[in-house]
Amino acid sequence: MSRTMIDLDDEMVAQAKEIYGTKTKAAAVRAAVEDAVKRRLRQQFIDAVKAGELDFGEIVENTKVTDAGRDARAV
Repeated sequence: MSRTMIDLDDEMVAQAKEIYGTKTKAAAVRAAVEDAVKRRLRQQFIDAVKAGELDFGEIVENTKVTDAGRDARAV
């Protein structure tokens, strides 16, 4: 982990602390950065699925539930 000195808007940091339930500025910034990265990655995944860039055919084929499998789970 690296140490970085940056200027932050105090009001925005206060809001981030409230949103993420953190007590320190550092924790709020870490939570906000993590959230931003995860949101972007999720959006990229969704965009790739919508564009047909990902093929789930093999996964679906390999995880099909047979009638016997359904009956066993019902017990």
